[in-house]
Amino acid sequence: MKRGFLKRAAEKEARSSKHAKQASSAGKAGPETDDAIQESTDHAKLPASDKGKAKKSVPPPEPDPEPLSDAELMALPVLDLHRAPRGLGKGEKRRFVFRVWTRDPEGPFIRESPMAKYTGNHLTLWGETLYDFYTFSRAPNIGGYVTLSTGSRLAAAMREVGELEWAAPEIAWADGEAEPVKLQPSDIAIEIERAEAADAQTGKSMPRKAKASKKMETSESESIFDPSRYPAPWPLIPFTSEQTPKLQQKLDLHLLPRKLIVHDPWNLLFVGSGWYESDPDPTDDEPHSTDDEEERKNPKERADAGVGWTTKRDVVREYKLQLSDVNQESLKSTEWLKEELARLSALPASYEKVTIEAEESEYGITPEVIALVRTSLELPWIPEAHLYISPAHRIGTGHHSVVYSAEWELPRSALVKDKLCHMCVREEVALEMQRRHALREFPYDDWFGFHRDYEAGEIPELSIDTEAKVTYVEKHVPLVTMDLPNPTTGKPEIHIARPGKVEQTRYYTGGPTVEIPVSTKRQNATNGDSCAHTKVAGTPARAPPTAKVRVAAKLSIQHDVHLAREAQTYQKFEPHLFEHWSGYNIIPPLHDPVPLGAVVPQFYGYYVPEQPAEDSEARVQYLSPIMLIEDCGVPVDSDELDQDDKEECGSLLYRLHLTGYLHNSFAERNIVVQPGPLTEPPEKRGVNGVKSFRLIDFGRTATPKAEESQGNSKHLEEMQADKLFYKIQSVL
Repeated sequence: MKRGFLKRAAEKEARSSKHAKQASSAGKAGPETDDAIQESTDHAKLPASDKGKAKKSVPPPEPDPEPLSDAELMALPVLDLHRAPRGLGKGEKRRFVFRVWTRDPEGPFIRESPMAKYTGNHLTLWGETLYDFYTFSRAPNIGGYVTLSTGSRLAAAMREVGELEWAAPEIAWADGEAEPVKLQPSDIAIEIERAEAADAQTGKSMPRKAKASKKMETSESESIFDPSRYPAPWPLIPFTSEQTPKLQQKLDLHLLPRKLIVHDPWNLLFVGSGWYESDPDPTDDEPHSTDDEEERKNPKERADAGVGWTTKRDVVREYKLQLSDVNQESLKSTEWLKEELARLSALPASYEKVTIEAEESEYGITPEVIALVRTSLELPWIPEAHLYISPAHRIGTGHHSVVYSAEWELPRSALVKDKLCHMCVREEVALEMQRRHALREFPYDDWFGFHRDYEAGEIPELSIDTEAKVTYVEKHVPLVTMDLPNPTTGKPEIHIARPGKVEQTRYYTGGPTVEIPVSTKRQNATNGDSCAHTKVAGTPARAPPTAKVRVAAKLSIQHDVHLAREAQTYQKFEPHLFEHWSGYNIIPPLHDPVPLGAVVPQFYGYYVPEQPAEDSEARVQYLSPIMLIEDCGVPVDSDELDQDDKEECGSLLYRLHLTGYLHNSFAERNIVVQPGPLTEPPEKRGVNGVKSFRLIDFGRTATPKAEESQGNSKHLEEMQADKLFYKIQSVL
């Protein structure tokens, strides 16, 4: 068991009077940056860095803690590493820097700590938990020169200068810190399968003779969207399933559908043009005008907004994907590459290796077997998807746009991958090994137990003379405890900071490894593929060929340029703005750690209407383009947010600034919130008030240089954030 201590200047005496004086006189800590270092250096006339010249002072010895019994260990409380300890002086605030890195009072000046752990945003102050951030004295002999840093950076700095004994517990803690990990939202495939299981029992089927517009009277026999290809009860009436999950995963560029078939019975695509379909049973496909300005502005309030989908004629419009020039070229390159890979894959087989581990029994030991399973090609692109919009599901309106929660229907294989049953692989491997054994094709000199009749699924053992063996090496990672003061009495109490664990490594030595190609196929629920091992009670015998997910569909009024500009901006954003990462960053001008969820919604494409043929004499009305993005929740109410939530909202803007962009429309309405974390299934989100925030609406977003003439700047936008979240601690 390892013991650590939470050191604070107000908590316990320092290890020397000089160190105590330094800690008590420490001023307000600031983030560790080159600018801050230069400013303080000029003021205090500090010496150059003394790397490698640490004094040979030794910290006073601390008594070894008394060992705890197993019963005492079991009774210890477990420390929550993602909130500050109880009793520290920031009220209800959960996230702030509360640890102090112990320095040698005679230690050298540390000008800049080495780079250590960081995420995709490359910010230098990253920590896995709140216990990985410290206030740190760069110059122990100069009081008040304190900055903020992280355990991984400080441990590296102490190793550079040889100052290891004074902060031994902190260095040991830093060495146990995990690496940053890119996090993924909960598995959309699992959510789709759960929705299918529920809808198979209660789903409301679309009538086979449902009303359709003339534009839908084309043959769909070759399309997976052809209703005849669906098992009952699918296809379902749009918006009747309560199980349709939100899509929150990133879709690679090549998976954005090339063609979008939009189902718009209410003619919502005629945004702001004075046209929409108000007749619940029209005789043609063209919308009818209205003089009711309020109905045009608020389509959700129109008289027919709440009528059922099947009472309307399904007006269908065809849209096409429109990408930026850079992404269009990239997509062409990717298509060529995928076509080439598909051609090559038809020549030599491509395999996934599945290991069937060697096992020991009373008769001997089986060989290690590598099953070679033919890989399946990923979907190279999605030629077509369908979108369903309804006025009853409007989720936002702006000066130039309206946003709907829409159902997006994609090929199921784009979201739910075929499954490989490892039990089926093992059974096929066993059958092949038994065949080889019986025909004396087993690739060894001796066949111990040749007379045995093996049961189904058994793999023949190796010769009795084989020296093959399986061994396990265990590494014990000790329990780490930490002493924290009781918030009432001030006396130290022991908490479990990191539970102990045993890491086991398996080794197979002394025997051969056999590679066997197998013909086991991956199971596709759309084809009704399943086996006894994977069949789950209550699941449909055959899944539909498509899957519906919820996304946000943003439309714009005629002559508006903001939506097209916003789509271009989404495609220019750096990848890390869409990514979720473990741990926390300190992001200037903030002084407290904030979580690292994505800054912006996922982008699912910008679609424009297919233009009519040049010789067409049809009257062309304005149809809005469509931008599909992740639905990230509802606008925040800053009065209902606590201080940590406000700082996290502000950090979204600061992270956008660090990539070189100004938002140019920063307001409360453009920050949205939903229960979090997104790594958990929807039903487990929001526990203990956890939230997930996102910045939206980038129609005016640009680089600061392009906006200088408009009087906007990073400085002014940060002042707006301060005004909105007035308690954010910032330095402007």
